[in-house]
Amino acid sequence: MIKLSERIGRVEPSATLAITARAKAMKKEGIDVIGFGAGEPDFDAPDEVKEALKRAVDQGKTRYTPASGIPELRQGIAADYAHRGREVDPSEVIVTVGGKQALFNATQVLFDPGDAVIIPTPCWVSYPAQLHLAGAAPILVNTTAEGGHKLDPEVLTESLARTQARGLILCSPSNPTGGTYTAEELRAVGKVLAGFPDVVVLFDAIYDRIYYDGEIAPDLVAVCPELSDRVITFNGFSKTYSMTGLRLGYAIGPKEVIAAMGTLQSQSTSNATSIVQYAAVEALKIADEEIAGRREAFRRRRDLIVGLLREIDGVECEMPTGAFYAFPDFSSFLGAEGFADDLELAAMLLNDAHVAAVPGSAFGAPGHLRLSYALSEEEITEGIRRIAEALRR
Repeated sequence: MIKLSERIGRVEPSATLAITARAKAMKKEGIDVIGFGAGEPDFDAPDEVKEALKRAVDQGKTRYTPASGIPELRQGIAADYAHRGREVDPSEVIVTVGGKQALFNATQVLFDPGDAVIIPTPCWVSYPAQLHLAGAAPILVNTTAEGGHKLDPEVLTESLARTQARGLILCSPSNPTGGTYTAEELRAVGKVLAGFPDVVVLFDAIYDRIYYDGEIAPDLVAVCPELSDRVITFNGFSKTYSMTGLRLGYAIGPKEVIAAMGTLQSQSTSNATSIVQYAAVEALKIADEEIAGRREAFRRRRDLIVGLLREIDGVECEMPTGAFYAFPDFSSFLGAEGFADDLELAAMLLNDAHVAAVPGSAFGAPGHLRLSYALSEEEITEGIRRIAEALRR
């Protein structure tokens, strides 16, 4: 038998992708499954993106590009951030094969084996996994529903001091909770970080245009410009522009970090797909009204799913301020007279109620389920009805 590396043994397969794959397999078998597991919009990619893809093929733009991205796209990303009140030079931008590669590149060039990195939980499943691949040590710090599942400044101060951490990962709006740091809350984080000048921050803003208290969620560097020399911002085209399968993300940060990420990328994937990069240039030109229309559709779905979940006795659910996830607490159904854990609950819902949801344990929050509301209002209504009926049974 071939011996696998110790490195890959530290990493679990993605729970979110596993649930989605299982739901799709059941659908192929003819089972009517309602899938709350997918972390992608159900909207199609905008027509402007599709036309740009076709145009790029017809124009023969199918060859290698610079490893860190075509100049037009890096310039477009920089200009997009200028509209958000943040000056970015194109040399501070790298274009990657999805947001995951941007995070992977950053963790590989920033952290050495044993480096501690603070991650507030609940958190996206890939953060700890990618740190493990870098040999770093993820330090999971619990948050509370009462605090909006956001990191308390006092807890952050204690955690940084106790662990002598080299890094901090923040996601706003959050996957899986939908919670979003306000500008005031980001300033409080910045005040703490002023006392820890060697800590680098990985700020995941992939859902920043799916934000219900404004057009764009607050940006850490725009709010705390004094942190600009040690913040890596992650974003992409998957969520805002429904381009998940086209795999295009990017990172913004200090030139020396971005250059190092480019060196790593030149020895791994090289450039992101050429025609997708040209399509992304056009995506950045899409009118705010079109994006706002999608955001309002998500807002209606959010209000619907949270309202229906709160009608189920024993279920508690915070109101998300961003992204397209509800993160209800089903803890009252677990224990001696209920399900053993949220994994067993999710398995029952999939097998008996034909509803796919991701267990909160995958995100470091046992007792919860993550429900994506990136599906129709009819499917949401029927899916929550099935959950309620299964729990009554």
